[in-house]
Amino acid sequence: MGRNLIGRQLRIFRAMQSPPMTQQQLLAKLHLKGLEITQSTLSKIENEEGIVTDAVLLTISKALEVDILWLLGEKETLV
Repeated sequence: MGRNLIGRQLRIFRAMQSPPMTQQQLLAKLHLKGLEITQSTLSKIENEEGIVTDAVLLTISKALEVDILWLLGEKETLV
């Protein structure tokens, strides 16, 4: 297991969008919610190498309008 549980789910979420969402587009959504992270940090999160705090998890959930439990892999539906 990696250093976080949401990396795989973030990759899945981006791929599910039509057209697929880029990391830059995801970063823009996160920045609108006040989460200032770099593309390098996002890549580490998506590769399950970066640590995700509860505050970051909550912001990602709100920015993407998805259930936190889905991001954690504990729920099958996004909302």
